[in-house]
Amino acid sequence: MAYIGNSPAIGQNKSFRILDDIKSYVETFDGSSSSVINNSADSINVKNHRFIQAQRVTYSANGGTVITGLSDGQAAFIIKVDRDNFKLASSATNANNGTAIGIAPAGSTTTHKLTVAFDAINTKFLASYNNGVKVKFTRASQLQISINGVMQEPQDSASPTKGFGFDTGSIIVFSTAPDGNDLFWGNLLADNLPTFDISDNDIDNFTGDDTTTSFSLSETPPDNRNVLVSIDGVTQYPNDPDGTVRAYSVVGNIVTFTSAPNTGAKIQVRHIGFAGANSGGSGGVTSVYGRTGATVLTNSDSIVVGNITDAGWLAVGSTATFDNNVTIKGVLTYDDVTIVDAVGLSTFREGLRVNDNKKILFGGAQGSAGDLRIFHDTTNSRIENNTGQLKLRALNSGSSVQFIDHSDNAMIEAVAGGVVVIKHNNSEKFRTHRQRELILMLVV
Repeated sequence: MAYIGNSPAIGQNKSFRILDDIKSYVETFDGSSSSVINNSADSINVKNHRFIQAQRVTYSANGGTVITGLSDGQAAFIIKVDRDNFKLASSATNANNGTAIGIAPAGSTTTHKLTVAFDAINTKFLASYNNGVKVKFTRASQLQISINGVMQEPQDSASPTKGFGFDTGSIIVFSTAPDGNDLFWGNLLADNLPTFDISDNDIDNFTGDDTTTSFSLSETPPDNRNVLVSIDGVTQYPNDPDGTVRAYSVVGNIVTFTSAPNTGAKIQVRHIGFAGANSGGSGGVTSVYGRTGATVLTNSDSIVVGNITDAGWLAVGSTATFDNNVTIKGVLTYDDVTIVDAVGLSTFREGLRVNDNKKILFGGAQGSAGDLRIFHDTTNSRIENNTGQLKLRALNSGSSVQFIDHSDNAMIEAVAGGVVVIKHNNSEKFRTHRQRELILMLVV
């Protein structure tokens, strides 16, 4: 971050932000549109909404026709589906249990409203700035919050006993629910606050063996500049931030020499501080691979990590490759993705849902209408063949192809290597014979 009093540099512009006034937030949406009100899922689509799970809101038709299933002025509770979709429940308990109110589009009113406010019930609110830009913070003390002109005590807890705490997803949690008479003010100090004080001055000693080039340090310095390395009393030059190779480099807590120190050589690594907010060099990142300033990863960097826990949004601008399993708990949303290319088998444990008029395509060139299409058009289910013949095949002798009714009774059955039977109301009417004769059964 920038020194206080100086302008932020590139990558630091999320520091020193005034928070949006969370006392009252109104989301306006088109209650007459079927693309907004999904009555089959009982959900509402609003791009980048600021509601959170089980939050109490008040619905208003804004003078128009009330949405089916709701009443004007009704209090409801949010079931958050994802960042663009949510449902409404009649109570916080129902919201947490996923029990939604059945809704449907209504009238021609396009300015229906949902309002979340200080109401002496809500204790949780999304922290944002610039009318909805989500704040990313990992400690309550990164925020300064005032209620009625009184600074609130920050607590690193999702259940603060006083003042305020925070929960996953950039959520402010008040110890006591504020009401409509309370005044709010808040600001974000910074995404991270690195220290400018010396945090440690440890010394690590090693002995060369003419083979070993890498040695583990007792602390993790931010980069090459934060250690002073000598061999037999001779100071060594670190690799430059621009990538120029010299005597040694530091990645994590490993110092690696360009060539192995001689057998018996006395190696000394002196930590000279500026290692971050906490001793041991575990503060905010101030360099990457020896590059300092507004550091970035380049396409020549190879990154090996253990677990990645992202409390906000994890964005990948180009290509991400995973050589093992990826586990996602919650909803995986593809924004602006046109192709998902899976080389192996894709398994959907709970089924696969495709929206109305969205087709599953087989064959054909990329971008074409496909050779075979399966879809539902809001009224009927369709299988469309665009080339050749549509064939249903019974692979084994004695197996069959059946058309069945709602009670699982066969209406038409074709047995491989055998008969073809046509039934009405589960009563056989036509049957073929191996001598190619047709037996007609008439009911008088």
